[in-house]
Amino acid sequence: MKAVIIGNAKIRGQNDSIPAAQLYPFFDNRDDLRRELGFEFQHIQAHTFAEIEAACQNIKADVFFVRPDWKESAEDAKRVMKNLRQQNPNAKIFFIDPFDQTSSRFFNVLPYVDRFLKYQCLKDLSAYTEPLLGGHMLTDRLVRDLGYDLKGWHVGSEVPVGYEFRIDSGWYISLTPRFKQQLFSTPMPWKRLFHKRDIDICCHVSYGPRNNVEWYGQHRLAAIEGLQQLAPEYKLSVSGSYSGERTVSSKQYFRDIQRSRIAFSPFGWGEVTFRDFEAVCYGCLLIKPSIEHIDVAPNIFIPGVTYVPVRWDYADLAEKCRYYLENPDAANQIIDNAREAYKDYFQQKHFVKKIASLLQTIPVSEQRIPAQLCP
Repeated sequence: MKAVIIGNAKIRGQNDSIPAAQLYPFFDNRDDLRRELGFEFQHIQAHTFAEIEAACQNIKADVFFVRPDWKESAEDAKRVMKNLRQQNPNAKIFFIDPFDQTSSRFFNVLPYVDRFLKYQCLKDLSAYTEPLLGGHMLTDRLVRDLGYDLKGWHVGSEVPVGYEFRIDSGWYISLTPRFKQQLFSTPMPWKRLFHKRDIDICCHVSYGPRNNVEWYGQHRLAAIEGLQQLAPEYKLSVSGSYSGERTVSSKQYFRDIQRSRIAFSPFGWGEVTFRDFEAVCYGCLLIKPSIEHIDVAPNIFIPGVTYVPVRWDYADLAEKCRYYLENPDAANQIIDNAREAYKDYFQQKHFVKKIASLLQTIPVSEQRIPAQLCP
């Protein structure tokens, strides 16, 4: 089976690490993909849709995985993916979406791909056909339930009715060496044990631009305010800063999280963030706003089992933190469960299994879409 992976797999700096992280599992699992699935792939470095289009010329393959830059236009996305489908009517085509949100600006490619892979997507796919304020469920709920003003912010696009079932969760961008090495390392006892750590709660976030705090910055501000209520009782390493005014360095952040019992991880542009997996890797109890509506792999988000969910208005945040700080055995059990769930993804080769399941999808040419919906 010949496959082509098209996208940016080069880490040119911190700002370019996410595209490479989305493609890294192909390289890390190359031998297993070949041995277990007969999956041989060629990678073509490409960043823009113009580069992707050029890369697809005169290439025939059984399978295509395409990962563009998020800054590209939706019009180019549709044109390039439509042409790729016309040129390869019998191939499997998988679009790896670059957007953090459960939404995307590229849903217009759905008629031309076998699966549209998100690294976090809604469990209820029918919700993708509903109009959502701000473009996705997170912003919609913040507006409807908590009265947030999005100030015109919107990341989304229309999902053609009948094609929503092609949206699928792929894999989160936490399968890279820095996560694996920390996850499978054996920390010294004084770093591993909950009661031996000397910081109770760790949370360092950015609010975005000071002169234009968007909805996610407002939500993070509320989280920091909620955590700071605990300062008289517990030792906190908690802060928020505006863009360009960073008060805590990366070195300090990683030093503090290794000393912390609880890592609180608020939402970013999407519900799941790097901090969630960093918390598990460094042996912290992960507490974050509930994400019961999200499907993501590795799944370290089983409520009360691998993480502790709190309300989106943070009304129970202080209560949950107090409970687990005063009940270290309960906290340790959740920490252990989360680490085992994360490790299991690697040990059971779930990425290879995911690719196997994708290869078994019904070809686009055989999928039954109502005639009036066909492009």
